[in-house]
This record gives sequence, structure tokens and C-alpha cells, in this order.
Amino acid sequence: MDSFRVMRQDDNGNRYLVAKDLDRGAADALAADFEARGHKQLYWVESAAADGPVRMVVGAALVHRGRVLAARRSEPADLAGAWEFPGGKAEPGESEEQALERELVEELGVRARALHPLPGRWPVRPGLELRIWAAELLSGDPRPLQGHSELRWLGPDELADVAWLPHDREVLPHVAALLSGG
Repeated sequence: MDSFRVMRQDDNGNRYLVAKDLDRGAADALAADFEARGHKQLYWVESAAADGPVRMVVGAALVHRGRVLAARRSEPADLAGAWEFPGGKAEPGESEEQALERELVEELGVRARALHPLPGRWPVRPGLELRIWAAELLSGDPRPLQGHSELRWLGPDELADVAWLPHDREVLPHVAALLSGG
């Protein structure tokens, strides 16, 4: 079984071990508990293996008027043409929610609020892990500004109408439940 640790960084950039030798679920729960209590330091989970910290990639199941936004990739070349939930990598010192909200401004030109993570996490490559969040549109009309060539609003019965990236496809049952109010 893989072993994980919870780390924190203070305002001066000093890093500290909070807990070690945890399974992934316990480590995630502990880090989430600290964030839920409003601790101001940055908390993250990393593998105890030598490959270093796990950096989060966040995607948005952006919901508006009973539909979810799908974005068609224009880059990199090996992903061009595939559909995804828009988002990107969390920067050091950013929570997943902050990263998601920033990425939606950069990629789509909209303001949104991250609501809650949907079940599941997927390794993208060593050191990168994807998590999809439910989010609501606050203002603006989405436009494909960065990394995308096309956007589509999809209802619950249209989710299978686009060719999703594999990780995004795995979360579709949870997105369908979100759209149906479940």
C-alpha cells in the first residue's frame, strides 16, 4: 500500500510535516479538515515515495441553467480535439478552489465559484493528479480564450455527445447526478 503524508507551508515559505504514514483517504481527509477549519497555511498531500509532492490539476463541472460546460482542447497536439471540463494546475500556495476560479477566468473569461469536489481523483502523470469540482457560473459568457477551440453547454441527456478525455469521462455519472439535482 502506498504511504502518504500531509504537509503544510507557513506564510514565510517554511515547510512542515503534519502527519505521515497515512493511506490516501486519511491524508486527504486530514488536509481537508485543516482547510475546513480555516487554517491560513497551505496544506497538501504528497506521496511518501521519493517522487515528491503531488500537484493538483482541477477541472470544473461548470453548471448554469441545468447544463454543464464542455471545452474542446486545442493543445497540446496529442489532446487536441478531445473534450474536457476546463481547468488547470494549482499554483503553489493556492487552494484547489482558488486554482479553479483563477483558471476559469484565464481560460474562459468568466467568474465562477467552486462548490465541492466530485468523487474520484485520477493520476495524469507522475506528480500530477486530477480532481473535478462542481462549480457555478457567477458572471460572464464563456469564451475559448486559452487552450480550447470550442465550448458547448450540455444537458444531462447530451453528456455522451462529445468525445471526452478518459479521466473526464469517468466523472460523467456524478455530473449527470449533479445536473438532475441528485
